[in-house]
Amino acid sequence: MASTPSAKTGRILAKAMSDRLGHDGPDDCITSIRCNGREFHVEMSPFYICNSPAVESRYRKFIAALRDEWEFDTDEGKHPEDVMDDFHAWLINVFEPIFLEVAPDIPPSFDPAKIATGEAHPLLSEYFFPEEYRCRLEVENDKPFPIVMRDEESRWVPALNDIEPELAQQLGQYVKFFRPFEIEVSFEKPDYALSETPTRVLVELDDSGHKTLCFLKTFALGDSLGLEKELEAHLRILKSSLAHDARIARLRGVVAVEEDSQILGLLLTYIDRRRENGGFLFEDRLLHTPIPLRHRWARQIQETVEQLHGAGLVWGDAKAENVMIDKNNDAWLIDFGGGYTEGWVDEDKTGTIEGDLQGVAKIAEHLSNEEYEPYPDSDDWEEDV
Repeated sequence: MASTPSAKTGRILAKAMSDRLGHDGPDDCITSIRCNGREFHVEMSPFYICNSPAVESRYRKFIAALRDEWEFDTDEGKHPEDVMDDFHAWLINVFEPIFLEVAPDIPPSFDPAKIATGEAHPLLSEYFFPEEYRCRLEVENDKPFPIVMRDEESRWVPALNDIEPELAQQLGQYVKFFRPFEIEVSFEKPDYALSETPTRVLVELDDSGHKTLCFLKTFALGDSLGLEKELEAHLRILKSSLAHDARIARLRGVVAVEEDSQILGLLLTYIDRRRENGGFLFEDRLLHTPIPLRHRWARQIQETVEQLHGAGLVWGDAKAENVMIDKNNDAWLIDFGGGYTEGWVDEDKTGTIEGDLQGVAKIAEHLSNEEYEPYPDSDDWEEDV
């Protein structure tokens, strides 16, 4: 989500984290706002907007943008993301009195200052199961009334997905299953504790007492099929003879809740990303990437795919977006959930060696089809000989 955290008085920092359409009707929405370590789930509906043409128009545009049904308005110059960001900023401003009343302080686990000094060691459970409040937006005569329903149960459902118990049992032979309270969150910057969903975590993968930095990958609620497909692919990797030094994002553990078949997320190899390009092979940034470095990446991608094929495995959704570059300028393959992307792999070649080779060839073409234009005052990269 593109919205920016909004700093408020009294150390209030609020950010819209997600929107869910149609909880009761097709034009209803629940927007979840994180503020000072709490979650506020704001229910909205045309039913609660009375005699308020200005607010109703704002809300209808927001719903259209969420559905990706927004037509670019040349007069207003608004894109869907701008419409959503503006609405989120307005909604946060409307609910500021509620935030100041309910969440005036920052709990220690979310306090950037305490995290920076090591006084606080936030746990994953605190971020995914925070203190919650069910709210509603009512509007009359274009005047908004923010309401917190203190005695109402929250409608928020954690993004848990079920997998077959047999699959969980097979995975348990190769990796450990962890509960959220066993996992420590590690933010790149302490300030992210107030506004970002955790993706970097520290977990003791064995009994050595040493914690390993992992990448936490979560799935949308209801995406059990996608989760199972990715876990089945990782299970094949775990069972294979693929060398452990192969540059792929491996499964290191599974985060489950109560039962091992209720999955919160996957713990994967953490890749310390290259600062340039954001660590990805984005086309609009390749112009500033030296040609020899691009050739290095193309060669490494081909070598890693050959390793996969040699172990009887396939990559699946072979495309530039599924390659990550680390700070040492090495290329890593990510995302083994299968599927195909138009323009990279033909649909009839999905999940095959032939499809992988087609995708790798197009990645190599993608890496070599641009000229080089260095950033001002940049040093050209040269591979060690």
